[in-house]
Amino acid sequence: MTADTVLATIPLFLAAILLIGLQVSSSLSGLATLVATLMTVCFFPKFQTSFPHLLLALGGGLAKSLTVFYVVLPSLLFYRLLQTSGAMKMLGQGLARLVPHRNLQVLFLVMGLAPFAESVSGFGVGTVLIIPIFIALGYSTAQSAVLGLLGQMAVSWGGLAIGTALAADLTQLDPNILGANTAVLMAPLPLIYGLIALFLSGGKKALRQHGLIAIGAGSLLSVSLGGFSLWPGIELAGILGSLGVMLFLLLWGQRETASNSCLLSNQQSPSLNRQTGLSFGQAIAPYGILTVLMLSSRLIFPLKIWLQHHFLISIPALTFELPLLYHPGFFLCLTALASTQILKISQTDFSQAMSRSWQQFIPGAIAMACFLGTSQIMQGSGMIKVLGQMAATLGENYQWTAPTLAAFGGWLTGSSLGSNALLSYLQQEVSLHSGLSLEWLMGAQNAASAHATIIAPARIILVTTAVGWVKGEGWLLRQLTPIVVAAVILTTLLLSLIVG
Repeated sequence: MTADTVLATIPLFLAAILLIGLQVSSSLSGLATLVATLMTVCFFPKFQTSFPHLLLALGGGLAKSLTVFYVVLPSLLFYRLLQTSGAMKMLGQGLARLVPHRNLQVLFLVMGLAPFAESVSGFGVGTVLIIPIFIALGYSTAQSAVLGLLGQMAVSWGGLAIGTALAADLTQLDPNILGANTAVLMAPLPLIYGLIALFLSGGKKALRQHGLIAIGAGSLLSVSLGGFSLWPGIELAGILGSLGVMLFLLLWGQRETASNSCLLSNQQSPSLNRQTGLSFGQAIAPYGILTVLMLSSRLIFPLKIWLQHHFLISIPALTFELPLLYHPGFFLCLTALASTQILKISQTDFSQAMSRSWQQFIPGAIAMACFLGTSQIMQGSGMIKVLGQMAATLGENYQWTAPTLAAFGGWLTGSSLGSNALLSYLQQEVSLHSGLSLEWLMGAQNAASAHATIIAPARIILVTTAVGWVKGEGWLLRQLTPIVVAAVILTTLLLSLIVG
């Protein structure tokens, strides 16, 4: 390992030490990592860049932060409105009636609803939406956060598979075949995540009771993602696959209810606050509105085109565009406003919810902006290129490194879209020189980067901000990093079996 390679890893190791080892707050960790990256760029010739280019990199990080902020703040407001009105308790009670056993509720949320919401919208919305439901069902903040992040098992199909489509476009591959290859390389992971979710929620007893159901639901999701990627295509694969899983779990739950073979969780769930006067239909209506709005904006082509090209923030110098009306944040804002009427929220309660949301938002926003700024500076200064070149020297043995490099990209950028934009050309170049199959290298790139976003600083901060968990980032990283590392190793083994 050269000195330049060591220098290029400084921001990564510093972030890990501060967040995991020392449990420093995310905002201070982000600031320290950004400062360290700037010092590396300023004082070491290999990575020195002009001041205008440095400003552009910082501006690019701030611009990318806006796309995340546009989801986080309305999500926080939406959550606060549901909490204030008592709708969260009603949702917990309603889910207990639809899927009576607590184990099945966990599987329904983690393996069904979260992948569905993520497939529709992307940007971590699936996690943000199910965590409040876990809290309403009586799970602790820590349990809810971990379970919510485990629901990010279909990120490659998030936002109607925008990240997969970009990777296919950059490398001139068939996007549907790339989606199917991605599903193959991550095939065991949904069922493994389901089993982990069961264990976290109910221990060995939950595994004995519903372990086979978790395996069945995970297998169904994996097969569906691969099959639906081939037809009708990657855009709808995540939606259709997760809908199938939810239907399977609903039917199984009703079967168990009819045979009285399990202990019903509605005897264990938090009791409904009858003083709210809300029905289950009112409580779930905002989720229905959000789903309909998102699906309409993605599947009605004329509407999609219009939304993408009106009220567009464009900064050519930063290669940044933010379609305000097409972004999921806009539909979260509309849903939050609609919720005030549906849930009968007073102006005073709305103002208080907005104030609490803003107070939660600020520390997380600082951290996310710093980490995304760091990633842009590392890319602009050549640090990413140095790390990639080191990996590319492995030749045919690169198959053992490709998923790790992809995971690094997902961790750094906080999205499979960002990782694919960062590393797709490198994967293509290595494929040309090593003879390794580009279709399978990009499948590994897509799968590993998606799973690594679970522990990306931006995603972890999104979750801790959503639940108001101060300094919870280090604990989450310690719990989830071994799971993600194991997922990347498994993807590596599958890749080596296929291309080796």
